[in-house]
Amino acid sequence: MEEPFDQKMLHFAVALSDAYKEDDEKEGLALAPLEMKKDELTEDFTAMIYAQWMLYRKVTGDDIDILGFTHVANRLVFQQVLKDNGVLQN
Repeated sequence: MEEPFDQKMLHFAVALSDAYKEDDEKEGLALAPLEMKKDELTEDFTAMIYAQWMLYRKVTGDDIDILGFTHVANRLVFQQVLKDNGVLQN
């Protein structure tokens, strides 16, 4: 059996992937919902980040590690903040 963290990561990865699929192609409909527990939120948010990393690697084919991915994600967030504040144009 998979570890709870791995199960959560796969749950979130499927949900992210499903956002780009037609209703009849979605895989997440078969998954039971996760239970939100306050004492597990750190693990949940970490699993969400890992799920984003999984999707990024799948889509781009980039063999980046998780720390490299968080650098990319931080850079993207920084660029968006600059756009939101009128510093950068689209």
